[in-house]
Amino acid sequence: MDKKQQINVLLVDDEEVLLSALQRRLQFRDFNVIAVDRGEKALAVARENPIDVAIVDLKMPGMDGRDLMLALKNEYPWMEVIMLTGHGSFNPDEVEIAGKIHTCLAKPCDVETLQQVLIDAYKKTVMNRNKIKLREMEALLKDVETESPGAVLQKLKKIDKSRSL
Repeated sequence: MDKKQQINVLLVDDEEVLLSALQRRLQFRDFNVIAVDRGEKALAVARENPIDVAIVDLKMPGMDGRDLMLALKNEYPWMEVIMLTGHGSFNPDEVEIAGKIHTCLAKPCDVETLQQVLIDAYKKTVMNRNKIKLREMEALLKDVETESPGAVLQKLKKIDKSRSL
């Protein structure tokens, strides 16, 4: 698939093996994945590339996932961020981050679950970026509701492109 038709995902994790495995699995499912191992690098990448959704590990050296998520949401308030954690110490209800993350998933996460969460997050990104209400989005997606995940992503990309012109 042409990269212009793919969803741009920023994947951030300091565990190289997990990072490369997730990148390969998501690219196999037609996502354009930019993978980096540090929060500081991720912020620089987001400033240079159009990112639709970020998947961020919570615990990393340097800028951790929480601080990266806050920086991304500050610069790109429409962007949805998915947190990954292998630690039970994450509190998504913390006042400073409540309502700013799309969801939090435990590592390791199966790729089918992650794919569905990515589709939901991208749908929300498109709604945020283009100021589309839920009912309108549901109507726009009505013809692809029972289609494959790829068909839903393509329809969302088409909606996003046509609305941002």
